[in-house]
Amino acid sequence: MLCVSTSPKKGTRMFKDPKFTKTFLSLATVAVVTVAAVGGTFANFTATPTSIASNAFAAGSLSMTRSGSGAIFSASAMKIGDSATGSVTISNTGSLAGAYTLAGSSSGSAVLSNQLTLKIYADVDNSGTPAYDGSLGGFSSASLGTFAASTGSHTYYFHVSLPTTGTDAADNAFQGLSATETFTWSAVQA
Repeated sequence: MLCVSTSPKKGTRMFKDPKFTKTFLSLATVAVVTVAAVGGTFANFTATPTSIASNAFAAGSLSMTRSGSGAIFSASAMKIGDSATGSVTISNTGSLAGAYTLAGSSSGSAVLSNQLTLKIYADVDNSGTPAYDGSLGGFSSASLGTFAASTGSHTYYFHVSLPTTGTDAADNAFQGLSATETFTWSAVQA
């Protein structure tokens, strides 16, 4: 048997109230918009990390060698008008270019070292402007410029002479005196 009723039931009446329907629909709309906004905020794209290996670092080197060994020159029993010569080649054997300097330091008789004249030529003997031209005792340092990495090499020619003072009496004051000079090359990276 089938039973149909035309009278409204007590529980369905609330949807027919316009105020309630309006409020309910407004709350439902706000809830849908809130869920969409919150859900959209947490949607992120991601990428797979990329690794780049074998990043290596090494410090360069600055080193030098010289030709030969021992003193550049030695002059014993010099007399007025004598001279002594010698040469040495300095090479940059490091992997960095270097700014080179030559320094000197005298010991022994200051009177003799101040009378001795020193000329230093770079690369070509007795040609061009000397790297130094003055008394041996007055030499303190000279800038030699930049030597290229691994291939920078320069030959230095040294000339020392004992000139006259102009009088025999003053020249005789040098008899029996001795002096030495230490030459030191140094470099800083260029």
